[in-house]
Amino acid sequence: MAGMIKTAAICLAAGAACARLARHRAEKKLQGQKKETDKYYDDYQLLSHWMEMKHGRGNTADYFRAKGYKEIAIYGMGELANRLCEELRNTEIRVAYGVDRDVCNTISRMDKVYSPDDELMAVDAIVVTPFYAMESIRKQLSVKVACPIVSLEEVVWSL
Repeated sequence: MAGMIKTAAICLAAGAACARLARHRAEKKLQGQKKETDKYYDDYQLLSHWMEMKHGRGNTADYFRAKGYKEIAIYGMGELANRLCEELRNTEIRVAYGVDRDVCNTISRMDKVYSPDDELMAVDAIVVTPFYAMESIRKQLSVKVACPIVSLEEVVWSL
């Protein structure tokens, strides 16, 4: 009888430990999903404001003109970078190159895409499209370049 009670207690303790572990893993997964959802929501808000600006109050070229930036680079070669390139295509603002941590797997439509570890040629500014990671990217790039490093969020929300 004592052996059965001991076995039952061990099983209950093991079950409780497994339940705690499963709960911890589920909470961690949920936190990651929330972070990803927040990132997409921020992108949506940025794109929504950008579209409002395009319909009457300006565009990103106005920001670069006002700052005196004629030649820029773009960090982060995703869809936001593609939209920025498209908007600047027929303006006097030249996109010299792109920068991305995963050069081989970008969806960029640019000819020149470099790793942040490569030597980066001088431009008037670097625009960071994954603005949620702005501070870590700025820290990484600031030791390599002398130009301003601005977020796409700053560019769009200043219009």
